Amino acid sequence: MLGGRVFFGAALLVILVGQYTSDGAAAQNQPGKPATVSPQVRAACDTAYKIAAQTPGVSIRRSTGVFSDDALRQPVLGCRLAISGSFARAKTSGDAATRLRDAFQASGWQEIAGYSADGKDGTAFAFRKARVACLVRGEWNGGADGEPEIPAEDWYKVSVLCTSPVPAEERRQ
Repeated sequence: MLGGRVFFGAALLVILVGQYTSDGAAAQNQPGKPATVSPQVRAACDTAYKIAAQTPGVSIRRSTGVFSDDALRQPVLGCRLAISGSFARAKTSGDAATRLRDAFQASGWQEIAGYSADGKDGTAFAFRKARVACLVRGEWNGGADGEPEIPAEDWYKVSVLCTSPVPAEERRQ
């Protein structure tokens, strides 16, 4: 799974963010100026937070600033959610990653296929709407089918990073 995530992450690295607009680069390079995200990025992060918060058994930390991600060429200004949860507590409603994917699709967000990867120990996917992209990575210990068999663990972690701009080929004005 990790190899697949790295491959898809590298593919998105080439596609997703590219160069900042001159306004975004100038705002980030000004010393002493606090990092602020656009209202659209803030709204996307608010939406992701509301979706995740409805998942039983989760804990969510939210932060705004400049973040790095394996799939991105360079650090980006955005909003990040760090979610931790329990599969057992979310058994009837679905874990946070599943709920985020379903809600983004149901709300008309477009999935960025090059970022999607799923496996026994995690998931990665991204969605975009207008000029905002949200990257989601989930990780957990899915166990192993060896001798002896190692059972899956109950915990999971999900990271959501919402930022702008979105992939050039995905933009529609």
